[in-house]
Amino acid sequence: MTLTVDGIEAPAEGALLDAVLAAGVALPHLCKDGNLPAIGACRTCLVEADGRIVAACSAPAAAYRVVVTTGAKVERIRRGVLELTEAMTRPECLDLPGGPHAGELAAALESHSARGGRYARRARNASDSTNTFFSFHEDACILCGRCVAACQELQHIGAIGMAGRGRETRVTPGAGVTFAESICTSCGSCVAACPSPALRPRGAAAT
Repeated sequence: MTLTVDGIEAPAEGALLDAVLAAGVALPHLCKDGNLPAIGACRTCLVEADGRIVAACSAPAAAYRVVVTTGAKVERIRRGVLELTEAMTRPECLDLPGGPHAGELAAALESHSARGGRYARRARNASDSTNTFFSFHEDACILCGRCVAACQELQHIGAIGMAGRGRETRVTPGAGVTFAESICTSCGSCVAACPSPALRPRGAAAT
């Protein structure tokens, strides 16, 4: 069974995101790490599938026949999502060094002309440099959950989690503790998964 992505035939297997990438079509997917199941948190992988706007990471490919990533409607919506995502950060820090995937957010913003968006920035400035391997910077964090999934589902350690609700949601190593005081083993999986410079190897450029 196959479907088409922007006119390119691709296998209708797995999620729509798998089909899009198999067709060689670039599409942001900031909360989807290649080694882990979809989280479905960021909504940056929106596509138009059989006339409906859906998140490609969680929609089954077998349920659709025609997928469009470049239509005016879906690009406008995806750009808006990316502008809201940028508003969670301090934009000038997004080009700083980080882990191997740290440039994904900046690249997605650039490809959709979404940098310097319309929305007021949400002030979040906490940082934690107590770990000897990496540092955490909240002003570049988009709460995608990839670090949490890498720690909990790949490494089965559970040193990182999410705390709070709504605007108070935070990535945290635990209530009232630093990364150095947590059960973190400094394996580096969280840094490797992060799509922004929120998690930076020690020695990376400072803000």
